[in-house]
Amino acid sequence: MNMELKYQNIVLRDMEERDIDDEIRWNTVQTQWALWDAPWEMEEELSTFDPEAHRKKALEWIAKPKPDHRRSLEIDTWDGVHLGAVNCYCIDGDCNWLEAAPATEEERQKARWAVGLDICDPAYWNGGWGAQALAAFLRCHLDGGYAQLYTQTWSGNVRMTALAEKLGFRECRRKAGVRQVRGGTYDGLTFRLDRAAFEAYCAQPGAAVCIRPAEDPEEKAAAAASVLADLPDWFGLPDSTAQYVRVSRELPFWLAVADGRPVGFAALKETAPKTAEIYVMGVRPGLHRAGVGRRLFRALYRYAKERGYAFLQVKTVQEGRYPEYDRTNAFYRAVGFTELECFPTLWDEWNPCQVLVMAVQ
Repeated sequence: MNMELKYQNIVLRDMEERDIDDEIRWNTVQTQWALWDAPWEMEEELSTFDPEAHRKKALEWIAKPKPDHRRSLEIDTWDGVHLGAVNCYCIDGDCNWLEAAPATEEERQKARWAVGLDICDPAYWNGGWGAQALAAFLRCHLDGGYAQLYTQTWSGNVRMTALAEKLGFRECRRKAGVRQVRGGTYDGLTFRLDRAAFEAYCAQPGAAVCIRPAEDPEEKAAAAASVLADLPDWFGLPDSTAQYVRVSRELPFWLAVADGRPVGFAALKETAPKTAEIYVMGVRPGLHRAGVGRRLFRALYRYAKERGYAFLQVKTVQEGRYPEYDRTNAFYRAVGFTELECFPTLWDEWNPCQVLVMAVQ
């Protein structure tokens, strides 16, 4: 019977035939992920990758009966976007990979298991999808009685190290200078899961949120309207709010979701060949100060940098007028903006328009 685990915004499931074309693309065209997952091995593997041989092997694997303890599962978003896979393998007391797992369930529960993942579509990097996928896989292991859980990476993979620490892993073994990557020498790292730290992470409100780009104009408009309706202290003028929703349909747009529901968004608008503006941005009140706004900002900042913008700007109400907008100003300063100029009557005399700017570096 096929396995499917639903957790927050992601689904972990058994591999299906429809996944094979994605895997071929990830091993031939969209290969950025391989720069970080054991790159000392992947360069050769990608250079010798045979799509048809891979297809045949994958079909044979799909047809085989699966053990109750899955060693790998595919990662989907809640709405069916295939992102990659999670996996696990056994390690010995010196943190070396073991080719074979124990034969019995009792022995497997006592073994040391290292978990890992690949999010193969860069558009979904740094959006919380990897954290939720790995958290779901960890939860599956813990619920199944697998208590000795680890993850392994190399010291040059800063994102994976940060993810491990965020989820509650703590470094337990470092093998100095064992990895050679793109002309550099790096350490091999092993982390062990601290169960209490993992549970504390999972209890944080922001842990349930993922960030992704949105393309469909109707989805953008619906999300913007829903979130802005929850923020009357910032977006209380119906005509202005309707304009934000209408214009956002056609702009680069990022969506924060929790359990498939929009909880925040940001839209970016080009105002000059080298400058873009955070046109509108909002997060539902229950998730303020939970890191969701910062994650939306990082997604649009990365987009601006990749497209060669030199500056970002944002307009808000001048500080000192309303407590709500004082918090907005504080947020933008915290992520790197600075005041450029105030236009006292651009909007109206009760809402002086403060322009903040930052360099994209």
